[in-house]
Amino acid sequence: MLRMRIYQNREEFGKALADVNRAIKVNNPKKSGFEQSTLYWWQSYAYAGLDDDAKAATAAGTAYRLAQKEKSEYLQVIAFDYGRALYNIGELDGSDAVFRKMLAEDETDVGAMYGIARNLVKRDRYDEAEQQILAAIRVRDTYAPLYRLLIQVYDHKGDYNGAIDAAIAYVDKESDPSWRLLINAGKKNLNYAIANMRAKMKSSENPIYWRALIAELYYIAGKYELALKENIKLEEEAGKDDRLYERKAECYRHLGMHEAAIAELDQILAKEGDWNAYCERGICYRLLGKFDQAIADFTSAIEEDPRYAFPYYSRGWCHELTGRNDLALEDYNLGIDVDPDYPYIFLERGLVLKKMRRFDEARADFETAVAKDTVATDGSSTHYALHELGRDEEALAWMQKIIDEDPSDAGNWYDYACLYGRMNRIEDAMNALEKAFECGYRNFGHLEYDYDMDILRNLPSYKALVAKYKAIHEEFLQKSDIPVVEKTEDTISEIAFTRHVGGTVEVPCQINGLPLQMIFDTGASDVTISSVEANFMLKNRYLSDKDIKGKRYYQVATGELSAGAVITLREIMIGDVKLKDVEASVVNNQRAPLLFGQSAMERFGTITIDNENNKLIIKH
Repeated sequence: MLRMRIYQNREEFGKALADVNRAIKVNNPKKSGFEQSTLYWWQSYAYAGLDDDAKAATAAGTAYRLAQKEKSEYLQVIAFDYGRALYNIGELDGSDAVFRKMLAEDETDVGAMYGIARNLVKRDRYDEAEQQILAAIRVRDTYAPLYRLLIQVYDHKGDYNGAIDAAIAYVDKESDPSWRLLINAGKKNLNYAIANMRAKMKSSENPIYWRALIAELYYIAGKYELALKENIKLEEEAGKDDRLYERKAECYRHLGMHEAAIAELDQILAKEGDWNAYCERGICYRLLGKFDQAIADFTSAIEEDPRYAFPYYSRGWCHELTGRNDLALEDYNLGIDVDPDYPYIFLERGLVLKKMRRFDEARADFETAVAKDTVATDGSSTHYALHELGRDEEALAWMQKIIDEDPSDAGNWYDYACLYGRMNRIEDAMNALEKAFECGYRNFGHLEYDYDMDILRNLPSYKALVAKYKAIHEEFLQKSDIPVVEKTEDTISEIAFTRHVGGTVEVPCQINGLPLQMIFDTGASDVTISSVEANFMLKNRYLSDKDIKGKRYYQVATGELSAGAVITLREIMIGDVKLKDVEASVVNNQRAPLLFGQSAMERFGTITIDNENNKLIIKH
């Protein structure tokens, strides 16, 4: 059974199932200490890991019946899992019966109340589900899954503000929330969501987290200027971070500020290779018409991780745009070989094959693109493939679905203009292009070489439209207060250290203003602090109750896992380098040193240990 749990944690579910089945056959509860209900309960988890919901439900049912006979202390938990397993196979009436029996045993069992509410949602009985959820929240308002379900209820009822309130409560109460739920809810009423998130940020113990969510919501909603400003504030408060460089670069790209985007990505790539950063910088170079630099970056992305089709597709497209169809075809073939699930690459290969008059092969690729791309959303290629197959009405209907999903997305309107251009529908293409400009499309470099614009490019009306929005863009850049962070020389801080026996490096620091000594440990993953130091800081107000976050399990030298409190160190000063809101684990060993591990080091730029002069050199 113990080995089964190890396999389960490793997600080796076949081995876990084999072990639990053996355990069931030989188990003697009096000798082993394992009730038979527990074994079947764990068997249900193994089946669930193998995506066999029917067998998982059968095993959970056996565990439930045995737990009742054994009067197991785990009866309510096993019952909940059985009710959930019945839900997964669509047996809602049976699931309801289990949850109601749980409530008969304990009328305050919030899990059972949640289960009944979820069954009501599955039946589309949203008013009843809402009442059940609100009743459960009155019993226990800290149970995060209730708010997650309430988001769904309010969204279906069209109460978008209610869904936003529920999403904020869910994020606030869940230990590891899916922030996407809040972002999706927030898009329905952006101003209401932002106002309430800012209020939450002011009262939160972790305001940086809420600012990050605000920045992400602005970005997903297409408010790139506002997203950029929030990310710059986030960088000022939390320190430099590769993810922030990348998000800022994406904002700059959407704003048509491609050189600024490249400068941000240079910050990442100056330190080490990064697949995402290479791809993003390659896109920026392509949009600027700098195809050689773009090809070099997509090549670097392939070298960094050759398993994904996107950089092959992107490099091939650059070759195609410069007339090198043979190289384009080679890249498309490579991309399809390593990752055949990316529909766009089949579309582009089909277009190259069509140019080569290999029509049967081209048609097969267009059909494959349609078969693989089944959701009408941003990034879809099906409308183009349908047009190539002569199914223009279907192509336009597909494109309209994409527009309806997000009518303010500039890229979708540009795609519509391209589709109309391929159909030789000049007036419709011009109207869609103007709409793209109105929504913020600013990739003027791309317009100069995109063959979809060939039919429009020499028209006086096209030239006037592009000139108009270029002028608007130039005026925006001149008047905008967007702080463009120029690439500057790194600041270098030198901190003298003491080397101890064993090679450890100790540096002076200040934690929330308290002078301490810290071991700078490149082998440690996190920041850790002894219970003695943490208790001293708490008693002397260097820490407050608000800084205590919960528990984390970490591995000690014996290989065992120990639990320690997780705290937030509001400020760490090493020399003149400052980090804010650093998460740390309290080590139960009173003699454990204060360790500065990789989770905090990664927020610096480059760290060098000068052994000759006993100095720690930080470029930041």
